[in-house]
Amino acid sequence: MRKIVVIDSQVAGISGDMFLSALVDCGADKNRIINNIKMIEKLFSNTRIKKVEFINSESNGIRATKFHFEIEENSLERNASEMLRILANCCNVTNLSDTAKKFAMETIKTIIRIESRIHNKEVGDLHLHESSSIDTAADIIGSATALDDLDLFFNTTFYSTKVAVGGGITQFSHGTIPNPTNAVLEIFKLLEIPITGGPIHSEITTPTGAAILAGLNPRIISTYPEFIPHKIGYGTGFKKFEGIPNILRISIGKSNIHNSIQSDTVSVLETNIDDMTGEMIGDLVEKISKQDVGVKDVTLVSGITKKNRPVHILKVICSEDIEKRIIELIFNETGTLGIRKTINERYKLERFSIMLPIIIENHEYVISVKISKDQQGRIVNVKPEFENIREIANKLGLPFKKTMETVNNLIFQRNLYDI
Repeated sequence: MRKIVVIDSQVAGISGDMFLSALVDCGADKNRIINNIKMIEKLFSNTRIKKVEFINSESNGIRATKFHFEIEENSLERNASEMLRILANCCNVTNLSDTAKKFAMETIKTIIRIESRIHNKEVGDLHLHESSSIDTAADIIGSATALDDLDLFFNTTFYSTKVAVGGGITQFSHGTIPNPTNAVLEIFKLLEIPITGGPIHSEITTPTGAAILAGLNPRIISTYPEFIPHKIGYGTGFKKFEGIPNILRISIGKSNIHNSIQSDTVSVLETNIDDMTGEMIGDLVEKISKQDVGVKDVTLVSGITKKNRPVHILKVICSEDIEKRIIELIFNETGTLGIRKTINERYKLERFSIMLPIIIENHEYVISVKISKDQQGRIVNVKPEFENIREIANKLGLPFKKTMETVNNLIFQRNLYDI
């Protein structure tokens, strides 16, 4: 069953230490996290870790976990290339999975990419200040360790509420700037994650927190998804606000849909076509269908638009990772000026395929048969692959309908419903 993680930062924002603390509060192994953070100390010159621990705390009467990290650090800045090298070494000296290492590196790369854009400098010429501290590395390595320990890098869907970014002004190495800081604003611009000002005049979302959230590629929600929460973690920082708990809440659970009903996310792309011939549209449908296994379906719907003009609505359902390729193909082939996109979550029954040998008119064939199961694990549908049936019909010179009936009878005789 797929795991669901909801990151709720709509009141107190998100920082690296609060995210890490919330995961520890959810049950991540704090000793493993502390050991990994201690291991990176030697990679930061002129730096000494004085104390690293997770302590029980509270914020406005709500119990929470706080990351207590005391350091003595003499380096006030580091070159961005040096910071990349240090983080790569941090990943190598710690016992992180390959996926966790990738997450950690992508997080620091997000920060550096944004800083490079803000200061209009190449990475080799870019000097980092606050983001070059071991404090940033501890948040990133610690969070990667916690996510690894909770097994959240696999079979997990992350959700995020809108992110509170505070207000007022902040003093930092480049002077005085308004909240949200430039780096935070640029990260959320890049990810198209919605933000909200307030509810207090202070910096409550940091670049590290924003970059960590970015690395999880969350789905944005205004209300919680349907799921059963199993673990709830509360992470707090050192700031205290009147009337507002300085807490990041993370909920970890599972869908309440039965194991046999799976879920995934698909992109639905639509455009209106009113100036193509039937042959051209048929060619387009064939080209889209042959693109990739990521294309789930291609549909044409006839309709009437304004001024009573006939139109075909092209609808393509595909996986998010190939949508850009499909969009480019539609633009090139149709000349349309716009494509509508929605992200839909769909439920689907457990399914698998088997290769089944059959004999028709003394000829042996091997066909692919799709089998789906219901919520109780019982087989509810058995369907031979269309292309296999068409190939057999063509070879034997039989009508497609008759071939399909013959194959279905042979499948029924094999009693596949008992497997």
